[in-house]
Amino acid sequence: MAGADSLPGMNAHESEGMTARCDDRQQLRQLRLERDRHVAFAFAAADLLIEVSADGSIVAAAGAAQAILGVSLARLVGAKILDFVAASDRPLARRLLKLAHTAFRIDPVVLQLLRDDGSVTSTLFGACQLPDRDDSVFLSVALVPDSLVQGDRERDPATGLLAPDALSDAAQRLSVDDGHGARQLQLVKLNGLSGATRQLPEDRACMLMQEIGAALRTGSIGGDTAGRLADDTFGVVTRTGNDAVRDAALNADLAEAIRGAGIPEGEVGSQVTRIELSPAGLSDKDAGRAIAYVISGLVKSLGESLDVVSLRNGLAAAMKEAVSRVAGTRRMLTDERFSLVYQPVVDLSTREIHHYEVLTRFGDGADTFETVVFSEDVGLVMELDLIVCKRAIKAIEQSDNASVAVNLSGRSVQNNAFRHALSALIDTIGDQRPRLLFELTESAGVDNMAEAAAFLSGLRRKGHAVCLDDFGAGAAAYNYLRRFDVDFLKIDGPFLKAAGNRGRDRGLIRSICVLCQETGCKVIGEMIEDEAAASLAAKLGIGYGQGWLFGRPLQGLPKPIRSLRRKGTTETWQ
Repeated sequence: MAGADSLPGMNAHESEGMTARCDDRQQLRQLRLERDRHVAFAFAAADLLIEVSADGSIVAAAGAAQAILGVSLARLVGAKILDFVAASDRPLARRLLKLAHTAFRIDPVVLQLLRDDGSVTSTLFGACQLPDRDDSVFLSVALVPDSLVQGDRERDPATGLLAPDALSDAAQRLSVDDGHGARQLQLVKLNGLSGATRQLPEDRACMLMQEIGAALRTGSIGGDTAGRLADDTFGVVTRTGNDAVRDAALNADLAEAIRGAGIPEGEVGSQVTRIELSPAGLSDKDAGRAIAYVISGLVKSLGESLDVVSLRNGLAAAMKEAVSRVAGTRRMLTDERFSLVYQPVVDLSTREIHHYEVLTRFGDGADTFETVVFSEDVGLVMELDLIVCKRAIKAIEQSDNASVAVNLSGRSVQNNAFRHALSALIDTIGDQRPRLLFELTESAGVDNMAEAAAFLSGLRRKGHAVCLDDFGAGAAAYNYLRRFDVDFLKIDGPFLKAAGNRGRDRGLIRSICVLCQETGCKVIGEMIEDEAAASLAAKLGIGYGQGWLFGRPLQGLPKPIRSLRRKGTTETWQ
């Protein structure tokens, strides 16, 4: 008699066999489902999947090979994976593949792959190895979105590592804890490296520096947060944890590269230490600013006599001081614990006030210039400039037709968020725009001249006059005058004072005034403290003056505005 679950006319043996086949089909469907699910997960994170054998040959590939490499999938199979890596990144790729065999998995690294037409593509390159497949490494390749590509960051040509400023920027961006742990700056000093490489043939020295760069990049976050700070000193942004293991691995890699170049044992010594890049008590953004400031200062102070321990101790002390200063500056900005004063700028021929320059005064005897420069260095000057502009607009609205000039840092005009915020702010004053002028200062240089020029031209089109401040104090001012259309140029006070005794300076200022006259730009002289200085300025062609002769900085804008006529009057300013 057939079992209760058997089909009619089917004996028990046949029924059991059918049940087994159904179970097999079910298991097969489940296995296929699991396979498809894993493939879907893989392609959700990558555009191209590649299996590489122990000798670096591509065993299998799936995905968008044409889009990423410009070749078909069939062309990949049998080829060497390193042939599709840009030459500059091959040492790094070689080390990553080696690391995957021992660590079983590596975090995605930005790697430049070589397309069939010779161009390169930025990709996120990940790798893993299965425990039971030690003969293969499985790679995931994903295109880096254009919005995340860092562009042409300045690099050390010998190692391919980031230049100091680029490393500082990278450390600042990576200061935010994304859930993968705190960051460290690993300091590496290879004592004797420079001298040893000078004794090598050029091709071998070049190969050594590339291998050193690859070894340092391998241990960095994202594979591209390592930099060369000085000839023999390097910095690597890494994650906190397993410090001793990672130090030992790095020292071993560096020693291998040095031996491979034929340098005798002991001729180059490696020192490694680190400092935390997660300062407490600051927001992520302010912490990043402090880190960038400290690294920049570190680079300026590096010397051959400093050992790595001295570097670490100095860096730790500088970090502590920077964190305190950034926190103090942040509180000062949040509470607006600074005051504004207004110093008149007059027409030298009539002594009529043309406008007032807004000057910032900080409490506790803080030096204004030094405070502003620090704010520029740590990226807080944009907020300072916006607050000053907002308060200056309020003062304009409460005065009787007074015009004021607000200082803008070169760092601010290069910041896109600042430009948008300032544009939105000044749009509120409507037909009062001509009463608000802007002075571009030179304390922080402008790198992107085209963007800055477009922004300043936009301010002028909206009705705001623009002035170049401190002309003559630095070489950048001449380049600014050539690239920026401005309404006023302000001669630096010490430059003008020196012209009283130096004919060369008088000739330079006179030629500047002639040039400005031809371009429709008016000239302002600073630090005019007596009638002799005012007379000299006028003779040189300067049309406007600023200084104690015409008035000390005022706590508020006069109501109503009065002219500062000196002829026939005993009016004084206190």
